[in-house]
Amino acid sequence: MPKALSPMKKPDNAMQWLPLASLKPTQITVGMQYVALKVLDTRRREGAARRALLERHPLPCVRAPDGSVYVVDHHHWARAWFECGIDTVPVRFALEVKAHSMPSFWRKMERRNWLHPFDAHGRRRDVSELPGSIAMMRDDPYQSLAALARQCGAYRKSRERYSSFVWADFLREHVRLPGNDKVSLLAALVMCAKVARSRKARRLPGYAGAMRA
Repeated sequence: MPKALSPMKKPDNAMQWLPLASLKPTQITVGMQYVALKVLDTRRREGAARRALLERHPLPCVRAPDGSVYVVDHHHWARAWFECGIDTVPVRFALEVKAHSMPSFWRKMERRNWLHPFDAHGRRRDVSELPGSIAMMRDDPYQSLAALARQCGAYRKSRERYSSFVWADFLREHVRLPGNDKVSLLAALVMCAKVARSRKARRLPGYAGAMRA
């Protein structure tokens, strides 16, 4: 595999391979049921097919002033690859944040909407509470519910950053999820199809319109 990026080299858009353990998330949670689907997709491929899958989903990253490398998207893929025991993953340093201190770095990350420090209850936390690694990210069942609802056609994919979190918070308010087991998730998905197409959701990114009678 290609050598990892030297810490002193200016980031560019070329795909490179870095140890997954060295990457840090810019969000606190992922949906572990949704991660499980990506784990299944990864594990059913071997050799060249698995490498091709990874290369189709390089992790977009930024380098902080302290040298840390932060993932700004594809956190579910990153966590799935951790669960699969994959040590080295493809990344792209297509994004550059010029900052001379960590406080300045976080302010610029926030302005660019590359930071989402919200917990499993949708509450904002301090950036100091971001997990130290992909492996330490926590589960938010409503992220799984939002992702699966979109795949089932409850709403459309949006280019707006963190739109999945917007939907997760909306569903958290309107759909009861009694557990994180498959049966509870399936039951909640039925409700999602109705709620996501209701007028209550009309201002959300990717709203697909009201259901026909």
